[in-house]
Order: sequence, then C-alpha cells, then structure tokens
Amino acid sequence: MTGRARGGQLGSRRAGRGVGATAVALVLVAEALAVVGGPLPAGAAASGLAWRPCATRFRCATLRVPLSYAHPDGATIGLSVVMLPATRHAAGDVVLNPGGPGGSGVAFLEQAWRAFPAALRSSFNLVSFDPRGVGRSDPVRCVGPAGTRALLRVDPAPVTARQVRALVAATKSFVAACRAHTPAALLENVSSLDTARDLDRLRAALGQARLNYLGFSYGTYLGELYASLFPSRVRALVLDGVVDPALSTVAGDLQQARGFESELAHFFSWCDATPSCRRELPGGAAAAYGAVFARLVAGHALVAHLRPAFGGTQPVTYGVAVVGAVAALYSESTWPDLAAALASARAGDGDLFAALAFSYAGAEPDGQFTNELAAETAISCVDRPAPRTLAAYEALAARLARLAPHFGAAEAWGTLPCAYWPVRPSGVVGPIRAPGTPTILVVGTTGDPATPYAAARAVAHELAHAVLLTRVGEGHTAYLGSTCVQRYVDRYLATGIAPRPGTTCRG
Repeated sequence: MTGRARGGQLGSRRAGRGVGATAVALVLVAEALAVVGGPLPAGAAASGLAWRPCATRFRCATLRVPLSYAHPDGATIGLSVVMLPATRHAAGDVVLNPGGPGGSGVAFLEQAWRAFPAALRSSFNLVSFDPRGVGRSDPVRCVGPAGTRALLRVDPAPVTARQVRALVAATKSFVAACRAHTPAALLENVSSLDTARDLDRLRAALGQARLNYLGFSYGTYLGELYASLFPSRVRALVLDGVVDPALSTVAGDLQQARGFESELAHFFSWCDATPSCRRELPGGAAAAYGAVFARLVAGHALVAHLRPAFGGTQPVTYGVAVVGAVAALYSESTWPDLAAALASARAGDGDLFAALAFSYAGAEPDGQFTNELAAETAISCVDRPAPRTLAAYEALAARLARLAPHFGAAEAWGTLPCAYWPVRPSGVVGPIRAPGTPTILVVGTTGDPATPYAAARAVAHELAHAVLLTRVGEGHTAYLGSTCVQRYVDRYLATGIAPRPGTTCRG
C-alpha cells in the first residue's frame, strides 16, 4: 500500500511521492490556485496542443492518446498536461514525472515549481502530466475516503491466522471495488509501457525532435522504458532516485525494506545526537520507537482527534502508525515530525501519526484522497510479476522479517493485491540496455531509503551509455534538495554534457 517506486507496503509509491514525501504536512492545507490569463509560452501555439490558462503562471492542455496501443485507431483517452512557461526565451521543454506509480505530475508541478532553480525555469518550459489512470487522466477508482482510512488501519504485517484472514479480506474487498468502479478496458491498459508510449506522443505534440526528461523515483523506470523504446528520440534523460528494472518484485521488496531499516537507524542516531530531539525523547529514540510500536503490534491503538472531514475521532493502529513512520523517513526534514509523533504517542495521542499516514496516502484538505493508492496498485500489478499464492506471501514475510525486523514483513505483504488482481502482469523483469541513446545521467543518494543507492549503481552499469552522479546524504531523490546536484543536472539539460564518472555531491 505504499510502494512509491514500485509497489510494496512500505516504500516506493512515495518514492514518487518520492519528491512529495519531503513535503509531508502535519496540517493538511493547500494553496488556492487562481485562474489568470496571459500570453502563451514561446512555440506553444505550434505545438499541437491547445493550451489554455489554468492556474497562476500555468498553461494546461489535454493530449489524446490511444486507450490501447494494440488498437491505435480505436478508443482514446485524454491525458492532462501542464506547462510552466520559461521566464525568458525557451530553449525547449523539460518533461517531468514526480514518481509513484500514481503520482500526479500536474499537481506536482503546480505545487512544487518554486523548488526548481530559477536558471532552469528561465530557459526551459517545464512540462508535466498525469499518466493514464492517474489524477485527471481517466483515473483508476477503487474506494472512497472512509475505505482508504479503513485500509490503512488493517495490520500490514499479520502474524496470527485471524490477522491474515483480516488482511486477505480487506485486500479482496479493495480489489473488488477497483473492478466495480473502473472500466476493465482501462485496467488492462495502464502499464508503464503504455505510459512510455504516451510520453513519446507528448514529445511529438510539444514539437520536440528529441526528449528532455527528468524523472524522480518511479519516474526513472518510466524514463528507462522510454529509452529502450525510443533511443534515437532521447536528447537528455535524468534519472533521480533510481528503480532497477532487473530486480524481481521480491528482490525489490527486500532492497527497499533494508533501505528503510537503515534509515530508521540513522534517525535514531540523529535524534540521540540532537539536543532538541533528545529532550523530546529523553530515554533514546530507539527505546521510544520500540515501546510505542510494541504496544501497537500487540493490538493496542492510539487515539486521533481529527476534523470531521478526516473521520473525526478514530483509532490509530499499527497499520496507520507504521505508514506514518515510513512517510517521515523519506527526508531528514521530516525526522523531527517522527520524533514528535513518538513523543505524543507515549501519551496515547495518535494525531501526528495519523496526519503523516493520511498525507502519505494522498489526503487532500477537504478530507478526500487522491487516487494514488488505486493507480499505484493497478500499474504495479500489470508491470511486474508478483507471488500469486498466500503461502508464498507468508514465507516471504517470514524471510523479510528476519532481514528487516521493523519493515520487512509489511513490505512483503504489500504486493498482496496483485495476487487477486484481474489483469495478469505483462511487464518483463530484466536490465534495460537502451543502446543508441546519448549519455543518460543517473543520480543516486547514498542514504535513499525508498530507492537505495545500490539501484542507481546497478542501472548506471546496465545502461549502454550512462554516468552516475552520487549525492552523499540522506533522503529520497537528490535534485530538489541539493544545489550541487542541480548545477550538474541543469548543465546537462542545457548542453548535453554529463559530469565526469565518479562525481560526488555532499550534503
């Protein structure tokens, strides 16, 4: 139920939120976007897209693409596209994907545009889109807000037979809701391979001979697929927070569980060495975490007093709290939130854990949820083969629990919806070489919990033409949090010149 870089209970989806998770808000508010007019960006009128003013500084359009690329002249769907025009003359477009699968590229750019360097915004139009099945692009629909909150409360790491039955029942109910509320034809055509083909349609509609692309987290997988399909149409491809396509679902689950396990240990060390955090958790961060979660695992619950739009007063179970903990581990900037949540939890107060978990699951200011959870499941289950039997999940959970005690079992069970998914996987596991591309820039962070650094090293080696830029530090993805990484990436996007092999940024 998290899987923000691939699927999986604890990690990758917010690897897409990969970049969004660094902005987890304890108070769920949103900036109002005012509709304004103004001139179209340079070249937009000839791009093949009918741009219109949509929000402050932005232009929006709809791109029609085939529902099924097996029948390209058949039914179509509309993809929501957004552009932030360059502040000066545009040298071209840079297409962005924030991660997921399931992350809204439109919402990401509208909300996070200020995080992109002014120099990049001055010379490139920044373009993003909601992939098929996501956000405003024919979204996959499953359960409503109450159903999402209930799903979070289910024990994600069952041990007893009763707990297993409860998780299986909740999972089957979720899958049944997806089938009931989403057309079968859409569920059959939401793979990342379909979206990679959509990405090429977007490139052509923008009037660009070759693609400039910056993908975060799961967005790196989308970029890898694009490079394999259309190598001659790549101009500059940046992969930040890398998914390794050569890893099976099981191997990826293990890598990610270990990544969060390591990051939790880093949080403990940081908290014990930081006076403000040490005052909040005077007995030590590890001891506080252990005590809180031991009670939750044993079946006790915290209590959250939330606004009526978010369900009002409700229990905060182990399922909610562990998702909240994972959310806070995506970035050093949210480590203090985890410390505060633990301090509150010792008094039985679950407000902060609930806020973290709900924000991570896509909560919006009005109490609704985005369709990230639904889209992530639909895309992940068709992208990669996953275990299909209950016995396989039980064995995998036992194995991963030994290797990653805090997160391994929940990570293993996280792919359980794929065991009951109505569409069989069509994706292939294996390295992507993409011969024929120019040099691809791979960016990896040594302390990335959701897409561990080992994946960046592997993909830089697997691709026929790639160079690895390393950020030494903590947190998921690098570009939006490192001026050093930005300098190298922006130069590469502008000139095509990649940094030298072995280049490192610190902090």
